[in-house]
Amino acid sequence: MEMACVQTLNELKENLHTLDTYLDGQTEPYYSYAVDRIKKGVCFVAVKTEHGFRFYPSRFIGYQHNSMEAHENNVWKDGKETTPAITHILGHKPCPDAELERAYQAYCEALGFTANQKGAYGVERKFWRF
Repeated sequence: MEMACVQTLNELKENLHTLDTYLDGQTEPYYSYAVDRIKKGVCFVAVKTEHGFRFYPSRFIGYQHNSMEAHENNVWKDGKETTPAITHILGHKPCPDAELERAYQAYCEALGFTANQKGAYGVERKFWRF
């Protein structure tokens, strides 16, 4: 099943909320699935909260009305599609950011794992501030 990329800020926020629900609810298999997306991500939307930053992987949040089930059934998922869609909505490209990289590593530790040195495929992580 092919899914459409997000086109509006509300669609993007809907997916941020979905991942927050998976993480905050800590219900399996959703919690582990969300953590795994964060562990494997390369480009992230970084959102500052009262408890520090939260990080949302572009390949998940970049598709309309996404969920664990929809994402697993999306054989065409590709960051080459979602990164431009999110860039269009937020008005700037993701880029390496030393402060956000440190915050990402701390976020991963809070989720119970140590962040890999690089994103998937050995690529440097990039961030949009939101």
